[in-house]
Amino acid sequence: MSKETQPAEKSFAKQKRFRSLMAKGLWVRDFFAQKVVRERILVFICFIAIVAILQIDLVPKAIDVELGEPYIGTEIRAPRTVENKEKTEELREQAAVRVVEENKDKLEYQTISIEAGVEAGTRYNKIVAVFEEYRGLIQQQTEEGALPETEEGALPEPHLEPLRPAFRQELQKVEEKFVEVPDETLDLVLTMPTTDYSRMVKSLRQVFVALETERKIGPQTMEAVQADLGAFVRNDRFLVLPQDQPVIQRLVAAMLFPNLTRDEEKIRQLQDEARNKVEPVKIEKGQLILNEGDIVTTEHIQILRELALIDNSGNRVFIFFSLAIFTLLLMAVCLIYIYFFKKEIIKEERHLYLLALVAVVVLAVAKAISILNIDWLEYLVPLSFASIILVFLSDPQLAWVINTLLSLMVGVIFDFNLTLTVFYFINGTAAIYLLLNLNQRKEMIRRGLYLAGINLFAVLALSFLFGIKRFSSVFLFALVAGFNGILATALANGFLPFLEHLFGLTSPLSLLELANPNMPLLKRLLIEAPGTYHHSILVGNLAEAAADAIGADSLLVRVGAYYHDVGKLRRPYFFVENQITDDNPHENLAPSLSTLIITSHVRDGVELAKSYGVPGVVTDIIEQHHGTDLIRYFYHQASEQVQEEKESVEETDFSYYGPKPQSKEAALVMLADAVEAAARSIGQPSSARLEALVNQILKERLEAGQLDETNLTLRDLDKIKNAFLKVLGGIFHHRIKYPEIVATERKKLDGGNHQPRNNGTKAE
Repeated sequence: MSKETQPAEKSFAKQKRFRSLMAKGLWVRDFFAQKVVRERILVFICFIAIVAILQIDLVPKAIDVELGEPYIGTEIRAPRTVENKEKTEELREQAAVRVVEENKDKLEYQTISIEAGVEAGTRYNKIVAVFEEYRGLIQQQTEEGALPETEEGALPEPHLEPLRPAFRQELQKVEEKFVEVPDETLDLVLTMPTTDYSRMVKSLRQVFVALETERKIGPQTMEAVQADLGAFVRNDRFLVLPQDQPVIQRLVAAMLFPNLTRDEEKIRQLQDEARNKVEPVKIEKGQLILNEGDIVTTEHIQILRELALIDNSGNRVFIFFSLAIFTLLLMAVCLIYIYFFKKEIIKEERHLYLLALVAVVVLAVAKAISILNIDWLEYLVPLSFASIILVFLSDPQLAWVINTLLSLMVGVIFDFNLTLTVFYFINGTAAIYLLLNLNQRKEMIRRGLYLAGINLFAVLALSFLFGIKRFSSVFLFALVAGFNGILATALANGFLPFLEHLFGLTSPLSLLELANPNMPLLKRLLIEAPGTYHHSILVGNLAEAAADAIGADSLLVRVGAYYHDVGKLRRPYFFVENQITDDNPHENLAPSLSTLIITSHVRDGVELAKSYGVPGVVTDIIEQHHGTDLIRYFYHQASEQVQEEKESVEETDFSYYGPKPQSKEAALVMLADAVEAAARSIGQPSSARLEALVNQILKERLEAGQLDETNLTLRDLDKIKNAFLKVLGGIFHHRIKYPEIVATERKKLDGGNHQPRNNGTKAE
């Protein structure tokens, strides 16, 4: 290879690499030119940004401490409020023990032991066994003749004296209280005839067991039970004979024993109530945990662990993925709502950019405020600013959905604070409601004051609901929340024009300003083309009435109607409404040239609107208000001229360039424009003729496919027709014909200067 060819080959290789890089660049450009790609990238970036904002400072860097060693480093303060679970549980257990000690002897927390009946039966058997033993002993001595019998079969009292000490001693082994039983009672038991004795001991068992199993007997009730013992023995259900009642009463009084035990169920309830009354011990946000030189205790370790300040690598990963899933779910809710209920938002890509911007900005401000760690600043997050902006520039229902989701995220940012979540939900919802149908910019000030009042009362109500710490703090929070309402409204008012320009969106306030007759373009239309201006006003009335009937944007329709014919400013006298004399310049022009002049007013209108800064939503109506409609007059005129030459005329050469109306609002302006122009051409309008005219125009536009790309239904068309007829009835109302004599008298009264309108034929 020669040396001369080497530079050429190198140059060719460089050019080839350059073309390859250019091709790759074009591929990248084409890739990002796809709308669906840009939308997916936007969602992904928004997701990453929100997760990043939420996790900032949520899990601080791990701290290195050793138990029992002095802490070396800067002071440690709690990054958020958490519960000291160990201390709280300790206090709750102490409260449970204390409440048991205080109430264990109270009768309401004691119950009759299930063993009381068994114990009563055992004691009864032991007592009766002693009775039987000594009665048997007496019986044996009597049979041996050691003791003489009386006539009734009982021993005389003096002969019992040797047995009494041993008898009492045996009874006292069973129950100490038998020392209180009188001797005559014990003697009666020993000497009672067998039949009476058997009856008495049976009644004794019945009464004693019933008493121990039915009555609460304890130190605090013993005296009361004994005092009521006579009445208990005399109860009819026991059938105790009167002669047996005294001895049974005395024996039962000696046999009584406490039968109470703790009511464990009531005690557990009491302990649970005591535990629940103990307020959780809080480690407040900003509270000092460790200072340099402090000895690290187990309590410090536990608190730091609760705050995830030690051994938190696992916590950091866990919380990051939890926040990612949480954010993903909330974004999914938003996107699903948009997809199923607000598909038009997807078509307008700029709306998605606006949603992403306001969401990220609000969350970023909330995170910055949370890092400052000042309590009262928590109520200064401008979340209602986002709601107001979305109400004006997007959709009120979507604004409410975004407000709800942002409220949940703000609650997470401020240490999972439910109070703030509820407050910002109320705050944003109130802002949406108050600013929904705003028709004057200065009205925002008054609505902002209303929002401030709602915020103030919301904070007070939530403070009572979730617990007041200090009244002074609550009052400060309420004032800051009230100021938040004013601040958010002021910010929205200030940033609204900037955001409108940035995203190419239009707020109702801007539309209201455009409807002002002093706007430069409308003022030119009024001065240079007064007929077109008057026509536009009437079209606005017709279109607005129809928009109200079918639920379309009536303000946009009215403003679009005002500007729809501004293109006629370029050649105003080529349009019949601006022709003062009977000379029609189209009589001297070829039909094709006249068509070109007429159709160009759409293109001229778009150019004029853009040069005057008219928003895109209005410019779209200007561009679409004729669709691809055929200019029938010049088409038929051209057809008649070429008929003799046996040539054909294409309808597209005599049609507007389009596009067809893409929205209900543009379609309403098209229909209102056609109806107003046609109604003006009727010589003697009547209700029947006007209705036939409206029906014809609606039918023609429908059959020509001019409404195919709108969402209008046949029911909507019927409502539009009725609205048109109502307005037309007001415009073309019946006028009173003045009698000639009235006109003459008026002329005389005016000194001959008054000229009856239309020679006295008709007057307003």
